[in-house]
Amino acid sequence: MSAVAIYNLKGGVGKTTAAVNVAYLAAAAGQRVLLWDLDPQGASSFILRVRARVGNLRRKTLRHGDVFSDAIKETDHRNLDLLPADFSYRKFDRLLDHLGKPVRVIRALLKTLGADYDVVFLDCPAGFSLLTEAVLETAGLCLVPTIPTPLSVRTLARILKWIERRDASSHLAAFFSMVDRRKMLHRRACEWSTEHRGNFLEAQIPCASVVEQMTVRRLPLPEFAGRDGASAAFAALWSELCMLLEQRRGPQANSQGGVRPALSAIESLSAELERALARESGEEGHTPVIDLRGSGRVHNYSRASFAPSVATVATHRATQQAESTGDVLVHSFDTDDRDLARSGHVLELRECAGNLVVVAGRLSAADDISRAQVQIDKSWAVQILSGEVSPVVVLDRRLGRPGPPLMEEIRSIVGRRTLCRVDSRIVSRLQATDRERLDPEELRTTAISA
Repeated sequence: MSAVAIYNLKGGVGKTTAAVNVAYLAAAAGQRVLLWDLDPQGASSFILRVRARVGNLRRKTLRHGDVFSDAIKETDHRNLDLLPADFSYRKFDRLLDHLGKPVRVIRALLKTLGADYDVVFLDCPAGFSLLTEAVLETAGLCLVPTIPTPLSVRTLARILKWIERRDASSHLAAFFSMVDRRKMLHRRACEWSTEHRGNFLEAQIPCASVVEQMTVRRLPLPEFAGRDGASAAFAALWSELCMLLEQRRGPQANSQGGVRPALSAIESLSAELERALARESGEEGHTPVIDLRGSGRVHNYSRASFAPSVATVATHRATQQAESTGDVLVHSFDTDDRDLARSGHVLELRECAGNLVVVAGRLSAADDISRAQVQIDKSWAVQILSGEVSPVVVLDRRLGRPGPPLMEEIRSIVGRRTLCRVDSRIVSRLQATDRERLDPEELRTTAISA
């Protein structure tokens, strides 16, 4: 029995469509197939017309697997069975934590469930958890659908970094999903893949309306659009997957290194796509931003540079301007209702002379600022600007909880509201007041408590 996980840290990249169609094609090829819908949303179960119902998930359930075996349902398609999703799957992590050794638990479950099948496909939920961690280490192969954009490619790099940190022998194969060749970035990524073979599978799943019809017709794509190009793309994906599985079963299979893209190559692709996006954005209209002290100097940024998906472009362009003038690039964060500003607090990401610092401040009655700040690297800065990580989370991680009183104030003010970037500006070092000026030595300070 072979176990194949379809997983990505990001949602909305085509995991379910890939899982359903590849499982269907495997069954159509004569293999006995089980598709396990591990996502509590139950998209695979919905498409295959099976009610999302397993039963109450308990520690005993995970130990023996009888409840899962009894919940397996036949689908309308020959050789294809489904273990449906269940809302109780949300408790998976807590139960695995109680049991301990999640990899051993998932391996035992797969051995029990896969006894009557040639291949088991696992449609995994997005995000990272004990469950997905165990699946990645247990499955014989992990398929990672990746949209050809900088953010999605960076997500693939994060998965590869996790595997390297764990020194895991995970076998991972990435492929481009939702490809739209009308877009420059998508074309460039696909060309790069051709030039650097071995990092992505050759099959590329197009972004097509016919694929979206799967949720309306509740059928695998080959059932109603067998001659469509998207069906041919999934067939090519299954063909490559077959070869990978045969290699895994063969006597020359390498159980140590695994099949996976090169991290350095994926990071190189991410950087190249960001540069291409920067060049493309430079041709668009610009929005004037005036410096903090109102010196009259105007700095132009592309409108597109302030979109979260291309935040790294704004950082790159504005950083070049700040370095050339010796000024400070400042990104301000607040809630939609500007709760921090109204309470006299500031939350900023600042860059000066190559140093990146997250700063939280409070303006007191004496007109001086109580402040907490930490120095970060470029990777964290990109995550903050793209909205992946809150600057408050970064401060908490570096300063520790509960941290200085100032951080308790900011957490109380923000509550559960989402922080967003409300302003990006260049502060003139020459005209800034003592309170606003950032000394290079101060920027190198790891943390200053209020």
